Amino acid sequence: MSTVQKGVAIIRFCFILKHFLREEMKINKKSKQKTIGDFMRFAMWTWGRSNISGMRFFLRVGLRLLLAKKRKAKNQKNIKGFIPAVIAISPTMRCNYNCRGCYSRSRISNNELLTSELDFLYSEAEELGVLSIVVTGGEPYLRSDTIELMEKHKRLLFIPITNGSKITGELANRIAKSGNIIQLVSIEGFEEHTDNRRKKGSYKTASIAMELLRNAGACFGFAATNTSENSKFLGSDIFIDRMIELGCTLGYFTEYVPCGPHPQKKWLLSEEERNFFREKVLDFRKRKPIVLIQFPQDEYGEENRCTAAGIASLHINSEGGIEPCPFIDISVENIRTGGLKAACESPFLKAIRERGNLLQRDKLACSLFEHYSELEELARKM
Repeated sequence: MSTVQKGVAIIRFCFILKHFLREEMKINKKSKQKTIGDFMRFAMWTWGRSNISGMRFFLRVGLRLLLAKKRKAKNQKNIKGFIPAVIAISPTMRCNYNCRGCYSRSRISNNELLTSELDFLYSEAEELGVLSIVVTGGEPYLRSDTIELMEKHKRLLFIPITNGSKITGELANRIAKSGNIIQLVSIEGFEEHTDNRRKKGSYKTASIAMELLRNAGACFGFAATNTSENSKFLGSDIFIDRMIELGCTLGYFTEYVPCGPHPQKKWLLSEEERNFFREKVLDFRKRKPIVLIQFPQDEYGEENRCTAAGIASLHINSEGGIEPCPFIDISVENIRTGGLKAACESPFLKAIRERGNLLQRDKLACSLFEHYSELEELARKM
């Protein structure tokens, strides 16, 4: 690296660090509850300052996100709706696992968005100022174009979720070198819990995937579904310590939502179990060198308000259908006939936002799923 390049890198570092600390001061000063976006930033910063390659990752992503926020603010003036900070996209609903209680098992797995359509969608997201893309499904790496498209669209921060079965040494290296991917690997606890829900050998597969990502120098974490069967274990020191040992810089807990063809009602958390787990997460945040995110608590916040339906996020299914979130398989519009701008201006999502009660949760983790029948009726009227 030349002297000039070093100088530019130092200036860039100072600029991003100044912005990062300024945002932290704002949050602390106002005693504002941290958002999921804040936690993702913490994760990148925590991991980035641990090594040189990590710091380069943090600098690049940080600069891109700053520029994206400026584009988003500029474009928002011309949008009759919201430009969400995050878009969840399911490039495929196909999966090589058959997990119990999976929300996507009943989804249509044909007529998938073409590579060219996904390419155009990501380009639109970049131009509009979308900050990040959560790549879900299905198993996203069943499509060979998943990694290629993420590598191509550098102005977006991608957060793909995988069962780990397709992670090879080569793929792990590509993820690490991409500079814009934070990989999440699904796991349900240790071997007993993971294999019981997914299939025999799935815990070992996920662990190997994490080891490959760690050895490649990737920024990654785990994704776990919190149920009555595994809640106590997920909230244990032994589990969190194992994830840290495997190299995870963050963890994402999602409370079980009983959707899909075979809902597991017995997995629902009681209010006591829910409060206990929240206390454990808050405790771990004080004691463990890992960033932990919990749904729905960290999304809904003190106001108990869902931020999906285009407020801060929305979901594009594998056929291009515009949905309020991945748990709700109801769509009225399609990006194939209007692009991402149409998703931001969706009358269906607007109608949901205008009915505040639909965004308030009671007994379940997802308010929209609690009001599923009302959403169906609303869609029929569109």
